[in-house]
Amino acid sequence: MSGPQIPGYTYLEHLGRGGFADVYLYEQEWPRQRVALKVVRPDIPLTDREKSLFTAEANAMARLADHPYIVSVITAGVTDAASGGRPYLVMRYCPPPDLGVRVRTAPMQVADTISTAIKLASAVETAHRSGIIHRDIKPSNVLVTTYSEPALSDFGIAGQVGDVAGDSEVRISYPWSPPELLDGRSNGSVTSDVYSLGATIWNLLTGRSPFAVPHGDNSPRGLTARILHVPPPLTQRPDVPPALERLLQQCLAKQPEHRPQSALELARALQRIEAESGYARTPIAVEGDRPAPGVLPPVGDDPDTTHVKPMTLIPSSGPRASRPDTGHTAPETPSTRRSTLVWAAGGTAVLVLVGALLAVNLAGGNDSDEPVARPSASSTPLGIAPEAPTRAPAVTGERSGDRISFRWRSPDAGQSGDTWEWKRTDTGESRRTTDTTLRVTSPERTCLQVRLIRGTYASPWAEGCVD
Repeated sequence: MSGPQIPGYTYLEHLGRGGFADVYLYEQEWPRQRVALKVVRPDIPLTDREKSLFTAEANAMARLADHPYIVSVITAGVTDAASGGRPYLVMRYCPPPDLGVRVRTAPMQVADTISTAIKLASAVETAHRSGIIHRDIKPSNVLVTTYSEPALSDFGIAGQVGDVAGDSEVRISYPWSPPELLDGRSNGSVTSDVYSLGATIWNLLTGRSPFAVPHGDNSPRGLTARILHVPPPLTQRPDVPPALERLLQQCLAKQPEHRPQSALELARALQRIEAESGYARTPIAVEGDRPAPGVLPPVGDDPDTTHVKPMTLIPSSGPRASRPDTGHTAPETPSTRRSTLVWAAGGTAVLVLVGALLAVNLAGGNDSDEPVARPSASSTPLGIAPEAPTRAPAVTGERSGDRISFRWRSPDAGQSGDTWEWKRTDTGESRRTTDTTLRVTSPERTCLQVRLIRGTYASPWAEGCVD
């Protein structure tokens, strides 16, 4: 497939096709460099409504062009009449494959995953501060630069924070979208992006989406049922720090108020895990105050500290509620007014073209999780809400020397997606699992508490002790 003829650019090769655009590699003649051109396909209509919805977003996207972890837009234009008069976007070229393809066969090391996650969280926080909700964060939308840095792309179905609630159609990617987008409770928010970012981080460690079942039913209906009703799974990688497992489970929480309330909060939590694990520190790339040239930072001020300039913050889905496993409550995110986007009159024509392109998904390559329109409330495959387990399980145990074997069962168990949560009263260790046995080493009296988890419901705790 040959690309359209565009003055000043020489066609090199076809890189891939997404749901709404073809992606080509061109060489820009002056200054000479390789660039990626995403050209809207001829069969995709661009209505006046679509253009107007994303005009303001195009202006905000111009603010993001300098961010080190967001794919930068170089320019925009329209092909000639012979090529159909289709809008195109010229972007920084990031060699394929995308990050999603790269980790399918070789998941990332833990240290590299955390570093990449902090960089992506920085990009998402920057977008949020510009008033943009991405709504399609996923591994295939993370490109990799020639310097092996992640670069967030495809803001094609993004929306302005003040406008998303009124969207009549929302396009979603089933493996990566949170429950509130799937069941229609939300059209997107800060915390919905946090969920998708958490799912992406989970994928970097495992090579699959959190609720995908190997060799199982991974259709939109099957995935939706698990995303709505099954507790967030563990990566089950022995080298993943428990603190990272807990953080990812918080990101994938069913209720938005139980997640980190901003991408910046997530990035700082990841930095703490880096420090606790002895990994190299990854700075958070968010616009902030910096000392004037020649002026040293105050005594005791780490020059690598994140400095955050007071800016307009986007209110998320609400204050975080107390978590049943910790009892801690995070402070509320302040509600602040939406910042006004001001147009430069001379650049309006180009930015409208950018907005038109951003109104569609410009994913490169054949993406199996291509966004699709969310079904109406009457047709969304939500499944049947699971019946809450009401009876406590039976927990037994027996000792052999220092080894103790615990077993548990419940007459309420047996539904698809059922899991167990156990907790040792002597050490405080707890875990969620599908197993019904646990072997521990302890020379003293040991008690284990167990409960059955089904969706957002849980049975009463039961306890078994071995002397």
